[in-house]
Amino acid sequence: MNHSLSADQMRTLAREGARVRLQELRAEMAALEALVREAGGAAGRAGRPARGGRRGRRQLSAAGRAAIAAGQKARWQKVNAAKNGSQASGDTPATAGARRSRPKRSTMSAAARKAVSERMRKYWAARRKQGANQPARAASSRR
Repeated sequence: MNHSLSADQMRTLAREGARVRLQELRAEMAALEALVREAGGAAGRAGRPARGGRRGRRQLSAAGRAAIAAGQKARWQKVNAAKNGSQASGDTPATAGARRSRPKRSTMSAAARKAVSERMRKYWAARRKQGANQPARAASSRR
């Protein structure tokens, strides 16, 4: 008695086994979904398939947009009033002075600029000279 199966018979048996397993999995999924619905864990989402990827942008109502715009306008009025030194918008002296600009820095004179230039020229010349005196091995290790 020969127990070996042909390739066609093997394919047929594999398909039938896959079909049976698929039915078992579908039955198991249905049982799990019923449990979730009964438990109420995801009551609103139980019947809907999950959306893939990102959610869409949320819509803001016209009233919400108007409230945000009014708040921003009030905020900018307050900022501008603080810049101009006016306290008519309800700023307290503490909040009005909090945004003072710093004093203007003095510019460097021509003589000071020339002195810095000379110092830096000497500094970099010394650095170049020091680098030329170092062995080639140390220069290649910096890379």
